[in-house]
Amino acid sequence: MKKLLLWLSLMLAGPMALAANCQIQNNNTGEALKPDANGDALFKLLSAQPSCPQNALIFRQLLIANKITPRPAMVANRGYSNPLPQGSFSFFETVTGQYGTQKLAPGDWFFGHFTAASIDNTAASSILVPQQSATPDNLLLETLVWDPSKSMFNFYEIRGTGQGGQWFYRGDSADIQADIKNLSRNRDPSQPIFMGAQGGSPRLRCSGCHMNGGPIMKELAAPHDSWWTKARPLQLGAMRIAPEFTSLITEVVSADEFSQWIKAGNDKLLAAEPYWKARQGLSLQEQLRPLFCAQEVNLESDQLPFSASAPNISAPAAAFVDPRLAPAGTQGVTIGKALYTSALTLFQSQFLDYQTNSIANGVQPIGQIDADHAFEIPVKSHSDIRLAQRMVESGLVDDKFVYDVISVDMTRPLLSAQRCGLLRLVPDGTAKAGWQGQFKQNLSGSPLPAAKALLANLNDAARTPAFHRAEAKKLLDKIQSKASDQQAVNGYVRLLAQQRIAVYQAEVSQHPQGQIFEPGFRLIFPTMTLFQKNQQQIAYGGVPGQYWLNPATGAVELDN
Repeated sequence: MKKLLLWLSLMLAGPMALAANCQIQNNNTGEALKPDANGDALFKLLSAQPSCPQNALIFRQLLIANKITPRPAMVANRGYSNPLPQGSFSFFETVTGQYGTQKLAPGDWFFGHFTAASIDNTAASSILVPQQSATPDNLLLETLVWDPSKSMFNFYEIRGTGQGGQWFYRGDSADIQADIKNLSRNRDPSQPIFMGAQGGSPRLRCSGCHMNGGPIMKELAAPHDSWWTKARPLQLGAMRIAPEFTSLITEVVSADEFSQWIKAGNDKLLAAEPYWKARQGLSLQEQLRPLFCAQEVNLESDQLPFSASAPNISAPAAAFVDPRLAPAGTQGVTIGKALYTSALTLFQSQFLDYQTNSIANGVQPIGQIDADHAFEIPVKSHSDIRLAQRMVESGLVDDKFVYDVISVDMTRPLLSAQRCGLLRLVPDGTAKAGWQGQFKQNLSGSPLPAAKALLANLNDAARTPAFHRAEAKKLLDKIQSKASDQQAVNGYVRLLAQQRIAVYQAEVSQHPQGQIFEPGFRLIFPTMTLFQKNQQQIAYGGVPGQYWLNPATGAVELDN
C-alpha cells in the first residue's frame, strides 16, 4: 500500500515531478515503443507517467486518478460453483470517460486481470486475493484499446519480471490477421497454422482467441454461464474478500450489460474503413474464411440453471443448425430433464477437471454431473456472423451466396470439414471481377460431395435464404419430434460432447501459446467418459467426427 501511495503521489504531482519514462516494450522488436508509435489512450496515458504501473491494481488506480472509469464484470473460471473454498475468478473491465481529446465509449477499451485463493487453514476458508505476483512471465494484465489513428485495436500485456511488471505492446488487429493467414487453408505441412513474421512464431498470443481482431466473450449470449449477472450473482460461499477487492466487488456489472459492450467494440471495428480496407487487401480465401469455416467461437446453453426445478431443458437451436438458418423466435429443442439426466449418467458425466481426472483432492465440485446450465455447446460466433454481414454490405457476396454456403453440411453448423474444405476451391489472390464464375468452375471440377451440393445451391435460383430456412425448420421439427425418446436424446447428448471435443482439436485451437477454451485455466464442460453404442472411450482426446446428425432422419447416427 505504501508503494502504491508513493507511486500515486508522484503521478499526481504532475509532469514537472519527473521526466516521463514509462517504457512499453515492442513485442516484435524487443525495443521500447517510439513516442509516436500508437495513438490510443492507454499508450498516451502511460507515456505521460514517471514510471509504469507494475500490476493491474496500480493500473486501475491510475485510471481512476485520471477520471477514467473502469467498470468490471466477473466470471468464475472453474464453473459457477467454482469449486469453493479454492475459488478462481477473473475480472474483465471496460473503460469509459475521456483522456485528452479522446472520448472512450463502452467497447473502446477492455482489460482483464485474475484472482487467486489464499487458503486460511485455521479458519478452514480462503481469501479472494489478486493474482498479481511478479513471478517471471506471470500474466498480470491483458488489455485491448481502440486506436483512433489506426481505427483498429491495439493489444498490450503486463508480464512479471521477478522484480515487478513489464509492459508489452503485442500488436494490433492487422497483426492478428497476419497470424491467422494459414488457418484452414495451409497447403504446406512445413508451415505453421498460426504463422508469424517470415513464417516464424505468431506475432501475438492474442491471435489464438481474438481472431477477428476485436474484443471477445465466449459466453456472449444469455444466460452467460459462469458470469456474474444481476439476476444470478456468483456465489463466493465462505470466501473472504481481500481489501484490494473490497470496492471492486461492489462495482461488478451484469454480464448482460458487459456483453453489449463487447458487441459495440466489434461493431466499431467492422465499421472502420481502415480495418475493412486492410481486410480487402487479404486473399479472397482469407476474406471468406469466417463464412466457410470458424474463426472465433461462442457458447450457448439452456437458459435456466440445471439445478432449477423446471421439468425440461432447452437445447439451443444453434447446436443443430447455423443461427441464421433457425426461424425467427426459435427457442431451441425442448428435452425432458429426466431424459437428459439419464443420458449424462449413461455417459458417466462428471464436472471435474479432465486434466487431473480426479475429484479426490476436494477442489472439484462433488456430485455435479453438468455445468451450471444444461447443454452448453460451442456455436457459430457472433463476430463471424457479423463479418459475413459486412461482406454482404460491401458487395463481396450477396445473401443468397451466404445461405447457400452455410446450408452445406447443415447439421455441422460450427465445424464442418466438408464445408470448410471448399474454401480451398475459392480462387486465391485478391477479389477480382468474375471470381464467382471461377469458383463455380472449381466446384464443378471437384469430386467432393460438398462441392456438388454447393454448386447445386448456387445454380438454383429457387434456393433462396427463405428456402434454406424452411429446410432448417423441417430438420428442427424432426429433432423435436424425437426428443421425447431416450435413445434419441442419448444421441443428442453424444453429439453435444463430440462438438465440444471438436473445438479442442480444431485448427482454431492450435495456437502454440494458448487455446480459445483455455484448458487448465477455465473449466467449462463436464467430462463424459463412456459413449455407447460401440463402447468407445471418447473423452477429451477422442474422435470428434464419429457421429453426425442425419438431416434426413433428425437422429444422431454413426458416420460411416
